[in-house]
Amino acid sequence: MDTQIFLPMYYMVWLTTAVFLFSLTIRLKEVYLNKGEAAVDGEEHRHPPFTTGSMLLKNAQRNLSNLLEFPILFYAVCICIYITQNTDDVFIDLAYWFFYLRVLHSLYHVFFNQLIWKGIPLRAFIWAPATTILVVMWIRFASLI
Repeated sequence: MDTQIFLPMYYMVWLTTAVFLFSLTIRLKEVYLNKGEAAVDGEEHRHPPFTTGSMLLKNAQRNLSNLLEFPILFYAVCICIYITQNTDDVFIDLAYWFFYLRVLHSLYHVFFNQLIWKGIPLRAFIWAPATTILVVMWIRFASLI
């Protein structure tokens, strides 16, 4: 069986870990080192919603939550593809493109996160293609079983 489908999953885990560590670092900095406007009380900042702290911290924590939502369907479809021995170049390419778009989404979400027309976040234009790829993977998988 072709295990290459697991590489994009592996990279997604590292992306999630990187965002977690970044978020943790910023949170610890703001709880223990900042004494100014962005300072947060440790107990107040343990649970969502993230009402205090810098925009960078809020964005990082929201992105981490986001990485623990939809990508679970990505992990599931990749495992299903592998178990049913349907791994091929198309699925591998789709998986990599999903990962690449999620990296772009995370970078934009954490560091920029601008809103455009009627409050729609610009990152939606990165999220939508990634989600479309995920739907295509599921539809293609369903057609092969």
